[in-house]
Amino acid sequence: MQQTLNIVIPMKAPIRAKQRLMDVLSVTQRRQLAVNLYRETLSFFARHYPDIHCLVVTDSREIANIAAHYGASALLENQSTGLNAAIESATEWSIAAGYQCQMVVPADIATLDCDEFDALFHALKSGHQVVIARAKDSGTNALLTSPPDAIDFQYGRQSALAHAQQAHANQLTVEVLDLPELSQDIDLPEDLFRSYPAYQQRECCYE
Repeated sequence: MQQTLNIVIPMKAPIRAKQRLMDVLSVTQRRQLAVNLYRETLSFFARHYPDIHCLVVTDSREIANIAAHYGASALLENQSTGLNAAIESATEWSIAAGYQCQMVVPADIATLDCDEFDALFHALKSGHQVVIARAKDSGTNALLTSPPDAIDFQYGRQSALAHAQQAHANQLTVEVLDLPELSQDIDLPEDLFRSYPAYQQRECCYE
């Protein structure tokens, strides 16, 4: 699994990150939150899955430089092309590099849990060609595909359902998992306050 799987982490420029938190965090605070979550994500995989390759796809040279610090590769876009297009570019990279499987995971999960990722990997090893970790809002918070381009990417509203439908349309075996930690990304103020209660007590909130 280690040598056949590529982990793809899409990450936009920090200055444009976490727009839906603008009512409770300043630009500087949103940027710092995004970078901290990103570093935690890279550190998690470097520490717990050092034999699995990670590729960050980004339009930010700063983000690409951070990736290198954690031993990850970076695919630097000339400009932001949107999430689906960025993942398509990363998928082409995975295929060209010879990877048979790919996992796309965001850089804004509050708590990363080895048992949950092991459950995803087990589902893939058990013969499922598409494995989806469903987000709390029915989005997709992890997507494993074998081969990497097994389905078209449909990130957006209700993407877990869209990805599952793509898999069925392509006559692929699919498993959708609801994992407690992996379902919780930091998108909205309630997500922030639930995962980091201290934010409600700090001066980060403003009118």
